[in-house]
Amino acid sequence: MKIRAATFNIRNSSAPDGDNAWPVRRDATVAAIEHLDADVVGLQEVLPDQLEYLRWRFPRYEIVGVGRDDGMDAGEHCTVMVRPGDWRVDKQETRWLSDDPGTPGSVGWDAHLTRIATLVWLRHRNGTTVGVANAHYDHAGEVAQLQSSRLIARWTTGALPWIVMGDLNATPDSPALKVLTEAGLRYAVPIAAGGSWHDFTGAEDDERIDHILVSAGWTVDEAAVSHYRPGGRLPSDHWPVMATLSL
Repeated sequence: MKIRAATFNIRNSSAPDGDNAWPVRRDATVAAIEHLDADVVGLQEVLPDQLEYLRWRFPRYEIVGVGRDDGMDAGEHCTVMVRPGDWRVDKQETRWLSDDPGTPGSVGWDAHLTRIATLVWLRHRNGTTVGVANAHYDHAGEVAQLQSSRLIARWTTGALPWIVMGDLNATPDSPALKVLTEAGLRYAVPIAAGGSWHDFTGAEDDERIDHILVSAGWTVDEAAVSHYRPGGRLPSDHWPVMATLSL
């Protein structure tokens, strides 16, 4: 039983990115998602107009997640896309990375912004259930990053196999990531695979802040950072990270 998982920060459409602005690169972003050939994709920084576009371009996918500002539509989403096939969404919820995870818009600790995680329970056609957590940590608050990992570790413990992924805004040697590995999660994508953030430079050796981690029980068959540039266009300021897993 296999699942191919990917995480991709698509860069929000409100950013003043000039030649790399969302209207210019949105076709390349879709092509990059298609190229991942993944069963489940966790996206970050998805604003409502981007979500509408993705729903239009991927009409057969299950696409879930709510806006971080109000728990409905407002603000960035940590969207989870599940393509039609062996897996379907059994249950999903969004939680806030704060000391009040059930309150929409809550800001945690020293975070500069509201941050969220979308948790999805996927059921295989044979009845097996696995968990997927797609998170976007704060970019500046080190305490918030650490506490966010403690929340994620707590939410993904137990017998259920979990895939934890997202833009965690932290490198593998950071205290926040060590919380996850000390909780029993392990990296699916080797650190030697290269960086994931490049700030629209196309660099492949910058910091790895986008991660896929898995709980016990998963076997990693293949994993990589994707450097696909559809038509030579950078699809985002991050590279997607992907892994094929067996259970």
